[in-house]
Amino acid sequence: MKTIATLGLALGLSASAFAGDSIAPATLTPATSSSSLLDWFAGASVGYLIDNEEEFYTLHAGATFAESGALSHSLYIEGAFAQFSNFGLDTDILPVTLNYKLDYSLNDSFSLYAGAGLGAAFIDNEFGPFDDSSTELAAQIFAGATYKLCSNFELFSGVRWIWIDDSNFFGAPVEVGDDFGVELGGRFNF
Repeated sequence: MKTIATLGLALGLSASAFAGDSIAPATLTPATSSSSLLDWFAGASVGYLIDNEEEFYTLHAGATFAESGALSHSLYIEGAFAQFSNFGLDTDILPVTLNYKLDYSLNDSFSLYAGAGLGAAFIDNEFGPFDDSSTELAAQIFAGATYKLCSNFELFSGVRWIWIDDSNFFGAPVEVGDDFGVELGGRFNF
């Protein structure tokens, strides 16, 4: 029995001696391209909602908080604006969402991104002299591509699906629903 244990110990030690370098798993590290722990950015876009056949506009600001090889992780706040008109009812929608975005860098200039957001939509319904407002749940998913023009400025183009819970106009339901949009925008990196 002693010889089996001794033989096992010798085999274990010799196997570890010939195993070579161990490979550590990839870990997320804070973004380090600037002097702070976060790389801040701000941007805007203009887009078109397919189903509602209306344009929408966005503004956003946030930070890249971690990088791992070609991947980077960002959080940002986004405000959007869209306006619809159906049968004399004018609806203004201002969704504000907190978004998570994952970027995959293909090279120094091009990257792909995808993400999701959750927040609230401030809705104002107006029919003639009557006006009613509500706040509803809003969610979105998005994906696209980014082209870096220089170290501080990039252009992006993408698609998004946005869902907003239905509103009401003095108790009568107003369907807001969901829509797909395409957009083009720019982002400044501080």
